[in-house]
Amino acid sequence: MKNLFAMTIFVIILTSCVSSGRPPVTFPVCDFSKAPYGSAPRGYGELVPAIPDTLHPISLSTVSISDTALLRRVVVQDVKAMRTQSEQLKVYARIVNCTDYPIILEARTQYLDANQVISEPVTGWKRMHLPPRTLGNYQESSIIQPQPDSFLIELREQR
Repeated sequence: MKNLFAMTIFVIILTSCVSSGRPPVTFPVCDFSKAPYGSAPRGYGELVPAIPDTLHPISLSTVSISDTALLRRVVVQDVKAMRTQSEQLKVYARIVNCTDYPIILEARTQYLDANQVISEPVTGWKRMHLPPRTLGNYQESSIIQPQPDSFLIELREQR
């Protein structure tokens, strides 16, 4: 009976290892065909220019990569925002270094009210050190009342 139980467990483990077809990946593998410009998941709302056709609209509540040299080197994997108990808007972004060398990035946040007006001063640039093929995280919280409605995280390589 014990041998039958042990044999059943062994077969289950063996089939689970073989059935996946691929070994698990333990480091980020970037696919720029699905994230063509290192783009972040689309946010909500758009920042539109006051003079029509002078600029393309910019998605709000997302990450804007302002440094074009980063477009094929990093991917913004996720962007989230939540309200704290004190009603601050706390924003998060997860960035992936797709290169085989370390990158130092800088990020800052602009908070906007419902009329798309800056609701508080732009935050200072925060540095993120990303070793090769790793994930980095950025977070920031609003500080001034009334609370902002949306945000825009800017991302660039260290200056």
